[in-house]
Amino acid sequence: QTSNTGTLSKEAFLQKMFTYFKNGLHSSTPAKEYIAERNLDFKKIEIGYNAGQFHHGTRKDESLINQCLQYGLLMDNGLTSRMGEKAYSVFGRMSICFALRNKENNITGFYFRSIVNQDKAKHFYLKDRKGLYPAYPKANTKKLILTEAIIDAASLLQHDEITKEYSVLAAYGTNGLTEEHTGAIKELTALEEIIFFFDGDNAGREAVKKYAASLKNELPTVSISNIEPPEGEDINSLL
Repeated sequence: QTSNTGTLSKEAFLQKMFTYFKNGLHSSTPAKEYIAERNLDFKKIEIGYNAGQFHHGTRKDESLINQCLQYGLLMDNGLTSRMGEKAYSVFGRMSICFALRNKENNITGFYFRSIVNQDKAKHFYLKDRKGLYPAYPKANTKKLILTEAIIDAASLLQHDEITKEYSVLAAYGTNGLTEEHTGAIKELTALEEIIFFFDGDNAGREAVKKYAASLKNELPTVSISNIEPPEGEDINSLL
C-alpha cells in the first residue's frame, strides 16, 4: 500500500495512526478515566487517544509530517517553537478517537471527542469526512439501530445480546444522516426494521421525524420504529 514515493496510501496511513492512538490510550490515565466515566470499555470496542505527541519523536520523519499535514492531523499555522523549529498545531488533541470505515472496511476518517473542555462538548471530524461508524452494516442485516452519535453507537456495541440481533450505525449528530448512510442502508436487501434511538430532547425528536419520513419514502416495505429516551437522556447517559 505504499506509492513509489514511499508514502502510505490514505487508508494505510490512517490505519497506522489509529494503531498508534489505540496504544496511546493504554498509557494515558486521563483518557482511561474519561472512558470509564462514560462506561466505555476499550477491551470490547476500538478506542484510541490522541495526546497530540505523535509527531514529536519522529521530527526527522518528513513523510509522517507531510502526510499528517495532507490529511489534516497537523496544521501549519506558521509558528515556530522556542528552539526555532517549525511548530504545528495538532487536530483533535487530547481527544479520544474512533475510526470511520468505508465499504471495504478500511479506515477513511476519524471522529475525535475532547476529554477536556467538558462544558463545551467538543467534537471533531478529520477533514474530508468519509466512512461510517462502526462500519458499513453487514449485508445480511435484518434489524438496524440508528443512533444520534458515535459514543451512543459504541455504548450499544459493548453488548453481545444487542449485536447478535441488530446492526448498529451512528449518524453524525441530528443533521448527520448523510448520503453515505442512506446509500449503505438502501443496499441492505434483507432489511426488515430500522429503529431510531436518538437523544431525548427536541433536536433528537425533530431529527427522527425528518429522517424517518425520508427513509420510509425510500424503503416503503421496511418497518420504522423509535425508542425515545427519557427527557435529557441519551444512550450513553442511560448506560
